[in-house]
Amino acid sequence: MKKLLFGTTALAAVGMLAGTASAADRIKMGVGGYWQGFFVFGDEKNGAAEAAPGRRDHKVAREGEIIFNGKTTLDNGIQFGVQVQLEAETCGDQIDESFAWASGSFGRVNLGSENSAAYLMHYASPAPSGWSHGLNSPNFSHATTGGFTNFLHTNPVSISTDSEKLTYFTPRLAGFQFGASYTPERCEEANANTGGTSCSGSYAGFQTKNDSGDDRSEAWELGANYVNKLGATDLAVSIGYGQGKPEVKSSTAGAASSDDRKEWAVGGRVGWSGWTLGAAYREDNRGRSGNNDRTDANIGLRYATGPWGVGIQYAVAEQKTSGVKDQVTAFEVGGSYDLGPGVQIQAGIQYWEADTKTNTAQSANGKSTIIFIGTFLAF
Repeated sequence: MKKLLFGTTALAAVGMLAGTASAADRIKMGVGGYWQGFFVFGDEKNGAAEAAPGRRDHKVAREGEIIFNGKTTLDNGIQFGVQVQLEAETCGDQIDESFAWASGSFGRVNLGSENSAAYLMHYASPAPSGWSHGLNSPNFSHATTGGFTNFLHTNPVSISTDSEKLTYFTPRLAGFQFGASYTPERCEEANANTGGTSCSGSYAGFQTKNDSGDDRSEAWELGANYVNKLGATDLAVSIGYGQGKPEVKSSTAGAASSDDRKEWAVGGRVGWSGWTLGAAYREDNRGRSGNNDRTDANIGLRYATGPWGVGIQYAVAEQKTSGVKDQVTAFEVGGSYDLGPGVQIQAGIQYWEADTKTNTAQSANGKSTIIFIGTFLAF
């Protein structure tokens, strides 16, 4: 109850700062979300020294979220809202994101656990079968390619992930919009951060500082995009940059905390007559000094007409460790069919290949063929 009263007081204070106003109705929450389930087949090399030793060649995969949304509009036109995302399965991050927002002629402000402006404003290639899969989707990654990665997340700059932050978006003017996010420390309440130390979250005092490991603090992430319709063509382009400091800087050259973490990314999409063409590119120094950068790129084309959609996508990621390069490439061909409002069948095939030189425990050439079919439900 105290949390509710304190939150109500804080929102009221922000409303007074914006000008005397009252809301016709209190915030009313609505429930939405999605659920997706797939039957997945895999053909992978799985010998003792290969990418997937002793693993099955089929599985059932599922994932979902229950999303609570609410908003109200004050008499002066300013909107206040809140969103809470609850995972539909037991996991380490049971509440995925939880934040409040305010918007008006001044733009929009987010406060709480949510992705950064650079992440939210980014554009990349369209997923062939829909949002669930795709080579740059954060939802499913079925291939075991060995080496440094098994999924190519070229969507955004994402130094702070869902950590507690303050974000501001400008109003969109002539198609242009800018955004900036500030994150004191890369952690979400009392969850462990990437460095493995406790965040000592917002209900247990201030976060600890000078944490060992690859922890990041004082992170700034900036985004900008241009979205417009030029005749019959839809155009969207984006650019993002992020930087975060290590709390304990390693003196070892090439170590995970030997430098500030820096990422930048560009992307774009063009749509016309049912076709969507998109691409993205990102560079990440991984917070390491020396020749230890990672680069990601993807390109894809999708066509949708009526209930049908089909597409193709290509992605590549390269990562250097003391100058030694690992590489993963992947293709996906897939499609979707809308059975009705909120009900979609998705299917596709992926091919992954890894050329791994730094991980001697894995095959130098891990290969995976993945076939998936299932249902995406939105509610």
